[in-house]
Amino acid sequence: MKKYLLLSLAVLFSLYASFVLANYGIQTKTKNCIANQILQDSACTPGAVLTTNTAVICKTGYTKTVRDVSESTKKKVFAEYGIPYSQHSNYEVDHLISLELGGGNDISNLWPENSKITSGSLTKDKFENYLHTQVCAGKMTITEAQKEISNDWLKYYSAEIKPAKTTQTTVAPTGTTTTSQAVNSATSAGNKSQPEVKKSSTGICHEKGTTYYNETKNFTPYNSIADCLASGGRLPKK
Repeated sequence: MKKYLLLSLAVLFSLYASFVLANYGIQTKTKNCIANQILQDSACTPGAVLTTNTAVICKTGYTKTVRDVSESTKKKVFAEYGIPYSQHSNYEVDHLISLELGGGNDISNLWPENSKITSGSLTKDKFENYLHTQVCAGKMTITEAQKEISNDWLKYYSAEIKPAKTTQTTVAPTGTTTTSQAVNSATSAGNKSQPEVKKSSTGICHEKGTTYYNETKNFTPYNSIADCLASGGRLPKK
């Protein structure tokens, strides 16, 4: 009886794992894919995972060892999305789940990302770097990062690292100061003297109150640790 129970549990676990990962690597369309959007056509580009081993992806130079997309594969990607390959200079054949997040080179993980679209490839690159930093710092699991980048990555980017819009000041009678003006002035003055985060010349993000914050003299100021990481900075080693 115990043997059958264990077997049943193993089957259920296998089915659950298959359900969780069902979207990865399985294309439900290979033509007439919708192109020139901020997000990929998920039916054509569901994403594909090569590894979930953080010790591997966090090793310097890892992506160079696995990057392998032939020109013929790139042409197939453009064909799936109905874009003439002669226009490829306006696009980046992008890994939906980036290599630095354990993504694979399978065509189900590739799509022609329009480099001319606002919030396009440059924004996604920032988010990929941010997620990679979070994973390698132990602040996020690799599976969570893969989920965020393969689903509506722009939504997660906006929620996690997109800078807040600057508060509009209002016109006040001469000689008076509005609340928003006072707050903005204080924030501006504070950022000039003591920013929330200092990014050192070596690219390390030092948050106010941490060990080397006051010792960092040559720096670029940031309003938050997320903004610093999004710029390509990294956390100090513990």
